[in-house]
Amino acid sequence: MRTNINVELFKRYAPEKKLEIIDKLNSDDLMKVSTATFERIVKETGKGAWSEKRSRNKRLRIRSSLQKGNNWNSDIEEISLYKGKLYLGVYLQYENTDTSDETMAASFFRRGETRIEVKREDRYGNERTYYAVYDEEDKAEVARSILKEYVYTKYHEKLKED
Repeated sequence: MRTNINVELFKRYAPEKKLEIIDKLNSDDLMKVSTATFERIVKETGKGAWSEKRSRNKRLRIRSSLQKGNNWNSDIEEISLYKGKLYLGVYLQYENTDTSDETMAASFFRRGETRIEVKREDRYGNERTYYAVYDEEDKAEVARSILKEYVYTKYHEKLKED
């Protein structure tokens, strides 16, 4: 029997049991995390975003020990809900510096390879496009990091952190 993380994550299990379930998920199961699950995660554990008090816009920062990326030039730093749409905060390193940008979560988690494009000026003032490419395995690990951050944030008083 396969584990449906969209259901199991919100059951009344001990936080340690939830982390155990998340760790056992394979890439296929992780790629089935629904948009509704990600939205609920951000709504329950995210902080008011962009210095707005009492805002529906929220962001959940992923602690550096849990951040996952493409094992080359980028990591996913956060997931946010802004005006009803989910975004992922991407940290990208390129030839002369690094930057952060956002990408739509729905397009990031689509099946197949995902290419994130960031347009910036190079050190000579010429506009360049920089890329971060994520395969399905990379995206599955990003999903796992978001799920784990949810458990650590929601149950921080009951868990000893890594």
